[in-house]
Amino acid sequence: MALVRYPTTKPFPFSDAVAANGFLFLSGQVAMSPEGQPQYGTVTEQVNAIMRSVSETLARGGAQLSNVVRAQVWLSDMAHFAEFNHAWRLWFPEGFPSRSVTTSALAFSLDVEIEIQAVQP
Repeated sequence: MALVRYPTTKPFPFSDAVAANGFLFLSGQVAMSPEGQPQYGTVTEQVNAIMRSVSETLARGGAQLSNVVRAQVWLSDMAHFAEFNHAWRLWFPEGFPSRSVTTSALAFSLDVEIEIQAVQP
């Protein structure tokens, strides 16, 4: 099995994604600049920043949002659940991937982290 690693531009020790056996596994993403600076804002703004980054990372591996099969989501507080769902819905017009949502203290005190798995077409 060949692994393809897609290194990050951020100053942290991880790959943005790893391809293996026809799947693309993305690292958890928070709203962050390419240089690794957190981007604060509303939950909707954070989701949109994350999903733009997810889309770019998927494209590096030859995939797109319609190839996403699973997402793990962390929210800083379940009080953000309704706003998160509203923002999330707009990114998947062709149908939703399977998904889990839980709460946790997140890096840089941000409110949303999303981890994605997709199939490579």
